[in-house]
Amino acid sequence: MRRDLPRPVLEAGRRVIADRYDVSSGGQLLPVGQVLRSWLGTISRTDDRAAARKAEAGHVELVLPGSEIFRTRVDVNAVISRRGDDALRARLQQHSPLPQQRAVLAYSLVGPGDAGRVLVDVAVAHRARVEEAARMAREKSTRWQVVADRPDAKPLIFADSQAGAETRLWHSPVVRALVVAAAVIVCLAAVSDRYERQADRIEAQRDILLVEARDLRLQRSVQAEVEPALLFAQSYTGLGDLLDGMADAMTDPDMPDAIARLDLQSPDALRVLPTDPGLGSRLLSLGGSVDAESGS
Repeated sequence: MRRDLPRPVLEAGRRVIADRYDVSSGGQLLPVGQVLRSWLGTISRTDDRAAARKAEAGHVELVLPGSEIFRTRVDVNAVISRRGDDALRARLQQHSPLPQQRAVLAYSLVGPGDAGRVLVDVAVAHRARVEEAARMAREKSTRWQVVADRPDAKPLIFADSQAGAETRLWHSPVVRALVVAAAVIVCLAAVSDRYERQADRIEAQRDILLVEARDLRLQRSVQAEVEPALLFAQSYTGLGDLLDGMADAMTDPDMPDAIARLDLQSPDALRVLPTDPGLGSRLLSLGGSVDAESGS
């Protein structure tokens, strides 16, 4: 799965985990760079120590010279590869040019070969040389490895200070990847919950605004119905002025003796219809003089 990811993703969060040294034929250690590990467990190496962020690591990796290592690639039966480390080492020992008591063998499964067999990279070094390198490594750090370098893959490990020790769960790249994924999921869930709460608040405010809008629309419709009636009522004279005007008109000597009907004329006049058809109607201004009109 990691091989299919983009390289920037594979190398995200790289940090120094080991200082690298070449073991010379004269028994000297030559610093050649550092080992880096990403969050997803991808291992990379620097050719220059200064290129590794100048960080100091508590782990050292000693690389034996290629001239002192016997290398080969063999294919083994898939059944043997599944029987465990001891069975596979016994099978690979047949390809070692050194006797078993004088050799240290390191291997790594490469992948499927022909006819269902399994390809294995094998490296063999003198036991005395590996033990000497291990002694120098212990002088450098309590955590160390003696390896055979491979340019296109992880190195083959001859000796390891952590060999036989219980592997911590956190050191597993798979576990680290799962922890990172779980942290990302938790963060996304928190962000999602926050936006959901915000969306709920916005929806509640929208409901409140809709209710207020309906109330305003109802008030507007009521106003549209009542306002014309109010305007029509305001166009007529008030009741007090009407009564005062009628009282003044009735004292006028020209008023007919008998009145058939009174009609209120907008905005401030009163039409008097007498019972005598021969008399014309009269228009009385409630604020002024009486005007006589012919036939009505």
